[in-house]
Amino acid sequence: MGIIKNGILGGFSGKTGPVVGYRRNGKNCVRSMPRPRTSKPTLNELAGREKFAYVQTWLQPLTNFLRVGFQDYAPDFQGFIAAKSYNLKKAVIGNSPNFQINPALALVSFGEMKQPVSASAIAESGQLISFNWVGGEFVYDDRAMLMAYDTTDGRARFNTASERADGGHAKLKLDESFIGKHMDVYLAFVSEDRKRRSISQYLGLITVL
Repeated sequence: MGIIKNGILGGFSGKTGPVVGYRRNGKNCVRSMPRPRTSKPTLNELAGREKFAYVQTWLQPLTNFLRVGFQDYAPDFQGFIAAKSYNLKKAVIGNSPNFQINPALALVSFGEMKQPVSASAIAESGQLISFNWVGGEFVYDDRAMLMAYDTTDGRARFNTASERADGGHAKLKLDESFIGKHMDVYLAFVSEDRKRRSISQYLGLITVL
């Protein structure tokens, strides 16, 4: 049964005969019911499914960060879906069944805000990662976005509204369970109202102290 939400001219949700109505990114959409497939998937189709599933799994621990970093990526793609679309095309290396994401090619934020001229990150005692950067064109209350990702265990720690960007430094605190873990580290920037953001920068692999 379909439900009409805004009168007879409005969009509907649910199933009506062979048509399904749904809402996506604020737009009313319809599609036909899928037809049962009788042929077996090709090798390329199977490889595509494996690649899709791999990227989905890799990005899953970063979901809340991606909702900020990839907000407004495209009219019909935002947040997790947008990040998956980008990284499927740009960051995956290898062939089935040995797909990998190259962390230096991966993006966890996308936007037009200018990046700093240089940036770095180092591990400090007490499970701290210290981020430093020089340059960039920031306005008052632009914020640093910090991420450390242990891809081996699928765990990430991040802060989407850390120190002010014009300060040039920020720290990310981890807990003791990360001691000795190897973390891929990323830095990006976002405006206070989250309407502007930068492309993320990969700062390397760091061992937590």
